[in-house]
Amino acid sequence: MAELIRRADARWLNVVDSVVLFWLVLWTAVGCWVGFSLWHLAGVGDTLVQSGQTLDTAGQALQRVGDIPLIGQWPDRLGAEVRATAVEIIGRGRETALYGQRLAVLLGLTVGLVAIVPILAPYLPARITRRREVAAIRRMAGDPSRRPLLDFYLAHRAMGSMPLHRLERMAGDAGALSEERLAEAELGRLGLNR
Repeated sequence: MAELIRRADARWLNVVDSVVLFWLVLWTAVGCWVGFSLWHLAGVGDTLVQSGQTLDTAGQALQRVGDIPLIGQWPDRLGAEVRATAVEIIGRGRETALYGQRLAVLLGLTVGLVAIVPILAPYLPARITRRREVAAIRRMAGDPSRRPLLDFYLAHRAMGSMPLHRLERMAGDAGALSEERLAEAELGRLGLNR
């Protein structure tokens, strides 16, 4: 990947940058959507908690009915059982909400990162290296005393990165290439000019 980016034409590299950026935005959005959807589903736990609280209220009412003389103790026992079940439902609802939210975050990140990291891991270091190299060439180009060294470097780089048919076209009928022409061609490939 690094060698492909190093040899890439500036226009082609802009297209690749755009595709990589689109890929990153797309999978970040998909990861967020998955996480948000699962977070929303975790709301089932909140519904369970509310149902448990309602059931607890019903159990309290049954226990109060048991306090009425002549009715007996069975409503009080039934109310206690209902309340015990309500406490269990409330606990399970809170667990469901908590685990659902954790799962939403974990899966949202996983979906996004599984698609992004394999592309970004080799691309980003190679792209940073290319950017640093272009910046170094710009600095050297601004210093007239370093110009001969830069032309030599760029000419040799052009020989290694340009396809043969392009070098042949540059040489023309004379069949000779000057270091300066090669350096100009390499600068053009990098998206720079003198």
